[in-house]
Amino acid sequence: MTAIAPHRDTVQAFVDSMHGDADEDELSGLLAHDVVMYSPLSDGPITGREAALAAIRTVGTAATDLTYAEILSGETHHAVHFRLQIDDTVVDGMDYILLDADGRIAEVTIWWRPLPSGVRMQSQIAHLLGMPLWNLLTETQ
Repeated sequence: MTAIAPHRDTVQAFVDSMHGDADEDELSGLLAHDVVMYSPLSDGPITGREAALAAIRTVGTAATDLTYAEILSGETHHAVHFRLQIDDTVVDGMDYILLDADGRIAEVTIWWRPLPSGVRMQSQIAHLLGMPLWNLLTETQ
């Protein structure tokens, strides 16, 4: 039998907070002080609780729809599938979540697909966080 990573309740509370069921203090308490977020918003990581909260807040405010569908749990991690929409741009995504020994979110890696929609999505959010815009280059350009 496969063991399941501990603290799945932390991930469920994170999903609940992203759906608007938790206040900012509760969301803050789920994140480790030195949390690292690898996101499609920039080339480098977003580090620290306050910076991660700012990015989460910005996406949440800009989102027309954000729906988390399923929590997947492995032996060392959890992942959550979601759908994010801002205006007419939609991406399917996955949050790959590692927790620390205290059950706080220590690291999150976020993936978006399909790539053209992800680039459009990034361009709608990046300026709100002071991040450079991406461009999708194709063979015809």
